[in-house]
Amino acid sequence: MKVEFENDKTKDKIEKVLCTSCENTTKHKVLTSINEKGTEPWGDYASFDWNTDYEIIQCLGCDTVSFRFYSINSENTDHEYRPIPTIRIYPKRGKDTLTTKHYFNVPYNLQRIYSETIDSYNNGNLTLCGAGVRALVEGLCQENGITGGNVEITKKDGSKEKKLRTNLQGKINGLYESGKLTAQHADILHEHRFLGNEAVHELSLPSKEDLNLAIEIVENVFDTLYEIPSKGMQLKSKRLKK
Repeated sequence: MKVEFENDKTKDKIEKVLCTSCENTTKHKVLTSINEKGTEPWGDYASFDWNTDYEIIQCLGCDTVSFRFYSINSENTDHEYRPIPTIRIYPKRGKDTLTTKHYFNVPYNLQRIYSETIDSYNNGNLTLCGAGVRALVEGLCQENGITGGNVEITKKDGSKEKKLRTNLQGKINGLYESGKLTAQHADILHEHRFLGNEAVHELSLPSKEDLNLAIEIVENVFDTLYEIPSKGMQLKSKRLKK
């Protein structure tokens, strides 16, 4: 086997790549690259040849930097023997890829679970993503000091009454009762709870559409509980200084 390396063979080359920041396919410039060229005997009269480019690329629209892997070999070809390239871009992206949003006021543990949940979604680990959604709801309750809330139950005689419950259903209602959430947000979080239960206990596979919506709602709750109040305080502080 023979392998050779060359630096910056594709430097300054322009490639069209889906940009996670621009959320569109844009022109990217190769900042630096390492080219790997190799050959290995394949039987008595043939050889297996490959050519791989490892590139650091930058979006010409927003300056976001990514990594691009481009590889061709003598065995992976079409019916006309033209090489079929293998292309991978990191961080991973696609038309349905979610972008991790950055929050300044959301507690660290929630941000960490949120980031891991997004990664699970983007890598197709949907069961783990569903579990992450449940963990986010649990974390929201914990960070806000909610240990339980009133849950409406049906008695044997068919009548209904409310009882204090410390399970996740009760905690979500506790968020609403404490004024942290609207009734609508609480109802939505209950749907998250069921999604998480199914993913963890029944090993069901949530749909990407349901998870996408669930994550979007969590992001809205982050804004409601943490980001918007902080921005409001900043505006008030500026007004009082005038």
